[in-house]
Amino acid sequence: MKPMILCLFTCCLVPLLSFACHSSGETDPAGQHGYPEPGRSDKLLFFVQRTHNRNTVIYELNPGPDGRPDKHDPLRPCWIRYEEGGVRKTLSFIQNRVYGLDAKPLSPDGFVIHFRAYKKREIYLMKNLKTGKYRAMIHINGKMAELASLFICSVTNALGIPSSVKYIDISGFDPETHEPVRERVIP
Repeated sequence: MKPMILCLFTCCLVPLLSFACHSSGETDPAGQHGYPEPGRSDKLLFFVQRTHNRNTVIYELNPGPDGRPDKHDPLRPCWIRYEEGGVRKTLSFIQNRVYGLDAKPLSPDGFVIHFRAYKKREIYLMKNLKTGKYRAMIHINGKMAELASLFICSVTNALGIPSSVKYIDISGFDPETHEPVRERVIP
């Protein structure tokens, strides 16, 4: 089962037709250089971009009837298909197996979240006590930071089939100083 999930992760989160990453210098913590950035809102917590194209998976807060995050699905992923004029689309069954999230409640206002296809890094959905707004938090360079985006860079073979993830850039902001932070993870 794990090889199948890894294959799904590789096939869906990595480019299908490019031979190298589009990394031309430093990335902005809010997104990959040269890629469109989703409009910020209180509902949008973070997004995922990849080398395949500029389409972006966004993760928005999914409030329940009481205004708190839904107990079963606190975040709702969906596409912004920039290559199709910026339309929003739901994830397919296969895409949801990769980009979808598993969440476990920690408290009435907090959750620990993992990507279904990659469980090595925990994301914490927590309410900011000062602002009352929810934020996705993750360890970046060993320190807790507000998650802004993930960028997946991969290498494909001569047939255009993804063969490996080259790196994942995790970008965010220091919660105290609001300075941008970034960590490159090499799987």
